Amino acid sequence: MSANEPPLVLVTGFGPFLDVQENPSGALAEALEAAPPEGIRIRHRVLPVTFEGVPRALAEFLAAPEHVRPTLLLGLGVHRGASFRFEQNARAEPTSDKPDTSGTIGLGMSAGKPRATSVDVFALARELSDRSQELGFELQLSSDAGGYVCDWTYQHLLRLGEHLRVPALFLHVPSAEAHPVDQQLPFVREVVERLVSR
Repeated sequence: MSANEPPLVLVTGFGPFLDVQENPSGALAEALEAAPPEGIRIRHRVLPVTFEGVPRALAEFLAAPEHVRPTLLLGLGVHRGASFRFEQNARAEPTSDKPDTSGTIGLGMSAGKPRATSVDVFALARELSDRSQELGFELQLSSDAGGYVCDWTYQHLLRLGEHLRVPALFLHVPSAEAHPVDQQLPFVREVVERLVSR
């Protein structure tokens, strides 16, 4: 990134899986690229909900020449609750016995070691507390990213972040039934702004 270019944030989300017919994470990633916060460039990728597909898709996404010097890696995924959850850690191995969309169960796969984000999520949550209440959202810190494809994705985002020497963070967003995408988007934009300004 040259001195004249605005900071670049790479954002990932997902499409439908299992019984989740509407996944807001992919829609939010797309919406962020279409209408990024002022002074920030965003590029997004909707990842496959598969254990084997995620590492390949992330590698291809970051291999694009215009993506080589990001400021931040942000992963989005959906959980079944109505809150936003900043994930602190990623497991070394999947623990869920639920199959991904290809029918693969991730048990037995390994990324070598657990990893933790370098982002101070406690400070971030404090900074965003008033904004989340203003918008009507609960904000949580989580030390358990679920053991499924989101957790596996976070593991790979953190490893890529270490390689690129940039922070990586995973945010679980509410279900579309709890809060439609257009209600969630202002808060996620605020998250991006706060992270980039650090």
